[in-house]
Amino acid sequence: MTRAALTDSIPDAATILLDTSALLAYLSGTERASGAAIAVIDGLVGSGRNRAIVSAITVTEALVRPLRAGSDSAVRLVEDFLLRFPNLRIEPVTADIARRAATIRAVTAAPTPDALILATAGVGGADVVVGNDRSWPRVAKRAGLSLRVEVLEAS
Repeated sequence: MTRAALTDSIPDAATILLDTSALLAYLSGTERASGAAIAVIDGLVGSGRNRAIVSAITVTEALVRPLRAGSDSAVRLVEDFLLRFPNLRIEPVTADIARRAATIRAVTAAPTPDALILATAGVGGADVVVGNDRSWPRVAKRAGLSLRVEVLEAS
């Protein structure tokens, strides 16, 4: 699937959950999936065509490398993106999300962070999940989630 096919496959006004992998590919700009992440984030979310959400788990995951490296500028870059990018909101982990994540884990054995992020998509009203984990379409299907999962690297 090309970048254009990826962005065309996401309906107008659909809410997109951005997985950590999509966010990191976007911020890095040098990963194999970066072009597709940029097309989705700048082209769809930044333009206002679509809204996006990220899980608070993604905030944690995205800050690990910059904090580990002791890079205040990289920490600011990630935080500025998460807090100021247009049409993007951070969803906290609520008791409802934690319960749904437990159900996803019980059915699929997905790792806890993945289950929490997928549960955030369901509770947060996302229609489409964009990430780079090829197992997520199967996990979402096995968990009975009515979400479309788009894998960036396939683009």
